Amino acid sequence: MPAHEIIRTFHSTCMVEDYDETVGVLARLAGLRVLEYTEMELIGRRGGMVWIGDNSIEVAQPIVAEHATQKFIDRFGQGMHSYAFQVKDLAGTLEHLATGGVGVGIMPMDWFCFTDPRTTGGLLFEWSLHTVPEDPREGAAEPPYVVEPLLDVRTHSFVGAVHPDPIGWAETFGPLFGLTVAFRDPSAAPGHPVVGLAAADCVLALYELPGEASERLWGARHERARFHALGLGVPDLGAARAALEKEGVRILWHDDRFVAIDPADAGGVTVLLVEDGLPGDPRLA
Repeated sequence: MPAHEIIRTFHSTCMVEDYDETVGVLARLAGLRVLEYTEMELIGRRGGMVWIGDNSIEVAQPIVAEHATQKFIDRFGQGMHSYAFQVKDLAGTLEHLATGGVGVGIMPMDWFCFTDPRTTGGLLFEWSLHTVPEDPREGAAEPPYVVEPLLDVRTHSFVGAVHPDPIGWAETFGPLFGLTVAFRDPSAAPGHPVVGLAAADCVLALYELPGEASERLWGARHERARFHALGLGVPDLGAARAALEKEGVRILWHDDRFVAIDPADAGGVTVLLVEDGLPGDPRLA
């Protein structure tokens, strides 16, 4: 069999209309710190890697008209865009994925590529040989806070995606990607994930497409498969909600498991808070 091994989550990506605004808002809310910044016409964006909790997130703003990054915003609106893995052998990973019908969409450089979302159930994934040199997991210093954050975010707990068939997607692509089933809840309440797939350092949480409830649940209309939410882990969900309410940050909904922050108050990104993490997260073992 072709060699395929996920080393870690490289990052999740949010595509937004104003990089500076999103970075400023998430710094105040969640303790975002910039690791690196570039403007790259090749991939059609300005932005770069930031650090929240225990993992890297890419914040990107389109800068090239008609590029795929701008088309994403035009088609889907701003918010979560993709999920990137660092792998041991990119060629081996792509050869392995091809055995499951997954094809390369675009390879901007020889060390990373995006697979075609038409071959991965509508969700966009990036595969990379390495992270950035500024990544604290590679030995770089963790940057200090630029402002004291409102929330005590400990983990980049999960990346959420809406899909018309979450369990079917998980059964098809989980084993192919080498992810383990963290939890499975076919009768999940609205706003709760149906199935979770775990890498060593993050969980991919799959949700039912919300239909008419989309704007109430997520602050945006989602009519097709896409990544849609950034899940952040806090030690005390009640304290986090109280802090948000005290500062006038709008909450879409909350219950005993989640707090959903209105993307209008989170830099265009739907942020979900969870206490500690989702069931089956290897970091909680």
